[in-house]
Amino acid sequence: MTTNEMDQALLASSADVLETMFFSEAAPATAEGRMHDDPIVCLLHSSGAAEGTFSIAVDRDALRMLCVSFYGEDTPPLIRQEELACELTNMIAGSTLSRLLPERYCSLTAPQLCSIEGHEMLSRSGEESTSVLMEVEGGLLSAACRLRV
Repeated sequence: MTTNEMDQALLASSADVLETMFFSEAAPATAEGRMHDDPIVCLLHSSGAAEGTFSIAVDRDALRMLCVSFYGEDTPPLIRQEELACELTNMIAGSTLSRLLPERYCSLTAPQLCSIEGHEMLSRSGEESTSVLMEVEGGLLSAACRLRV
């Protein structure tokens, strides 16, 4: 599996999940050097046919907008937003693995909240890793993964 294949799968999966589950459009971020604004960050691990780690970081305003679309609540409490960030991580990871390894079995751990530093390290961790940065309503969402097949 090439880095380009991982890039394409992660980007397509992230955009598809946001569109189908949250009715939200996502576009690749256009400006170099854009930074997250106080994000909520989640991470999970995969095992089986692909061993590795996935994480997402989503700006709080963007996550609040995703919660409004998903739950239909105008002001979702912080715990709901954190739960949704974890579920979003799970959805993007599962979709990405299904695209890359459609005939193979992978297991995912329960997503957990983590630091932005852990997410940033994952996105820069070498040739087995990839990351995407997208603009969504309310801010930025980035997804990163490192996989060994």
